[in-house]
Amino acid sequence: MLKKIFICILAVATAFTLCSCSSGTDTPSESYPDISLSGTDRTMPDDQPQKNTVRYSTSFDENETFADSTEQQAAEIIDPYIKQAVELMNSVREDTYPYTALKCDYALRPKARDGITDPLSLQMYDIMVDKTFAFEDFCFDNSFAPGDLFNYAVTANDAVRLDYPYLLLYCDMKISGNTYSSAYYLPGDWISSPCNDREKVKDAVRLFDRIVSRIIAKMPHNLTDWEKCQYFAFVIASAVEYDNDMETMGNNFQAYDALVNGTALCEGYAQAFYYLCQQQDIACWYCLGQAPYELGYHAWNVVETEQGPVYIDVTWYDEEDITDSYRDGKTNYLFMNQEDYDYYGYIETGRR
Repeated sequence: MLKKIFICILAVATAFTLCSCSSGTDTPSESYPDISLSGTDRTMPDDQPQKNTVRYSTSFDENETFADSTEQQAAEIIDPYIKQAVELMNSVREDTYPYTALKCDYALRPKARDGITDPLSLQMYDIMVDKTFAFEDFCFDNSFAPGDLFNYAVTANDAVRLDYPYLLLYCDMKISGNTYSSAYYLPGDWISSPCNDREKVKDAVRLFDRIVSRIIAKMPHNLTDWEKCQYFAFVIASAVEYDNDMETMGNNFQAYDALVNGTALCEGYAQAFYYLCQQQDIACWYCLGQAPYELGYHAWNVVETEQGPVYIDVTWYDEEDITDSYRDGKTNYLFMNQEDYDYYGYIETGRR
């Protein structure tokens, strides 16, 4: 366990060095220590007997025709975990989580751009966003803004990174002398390994998008927004193994590693969950802070519901033997109400 704690602290320090909006992480793959509830009147959901009923289902066509090879590859990667997620949804008691998730218009949420006061930085911000979404190049030098170009560029880029973490899937800003330009790389690689084959980058990004689309398309029919949250959590927990070797530590958008490669740090788990909720306009936040038992910095999610905030920590829930742990509906660290959250000792330091 001490080795795991050290790995977490090292990961956090390095992640903050590499990425201004990265949280660092640390969750061991081994089971989280049990918390004794003796002497209290608390009852965990998994203490209750489970009903063996089939309330949720999805279907797959063995002879399905795919639009292209990328769509087929996406199905081959994620379909087994979608099937397992639906099984797991049926293992949870029907009356365990009577929550109603709220909707969110993400375009109306406050943005880092709102805090930029310098007109040149605002102009650079808008250029960066437009060019990156179009997979085009941007470049700023002294001819664009004589004087303190560094501060203008960094201010704009930091805001873009916070407002559009998806863009960090494949592009960031490169500094070379007094020139500040776009640097495209394959998803999962870092800025030190740029890729000059723009079509190859597009194909890799397309695979991530197709996997996300497949997860949503294969949801059981007529799910409530809250049931969608359960489904997303189960898909991620089924598909991802914790990256004990920290191979994904330097990657800004670990949601890619989580859903495409099946490995990530806590940031990847939380980013993937947040991104899926965002696609369905479900009010969700990506939270940064300290994990239970003060094991280091951590990332998780909170979903806004009519009954109050519900906290979702897919990383801690994803134990080493996850199948045995949650096939019978075990839900520790998932779907925590405020009382559960406070009881476990999470400390939030920021969210986006």
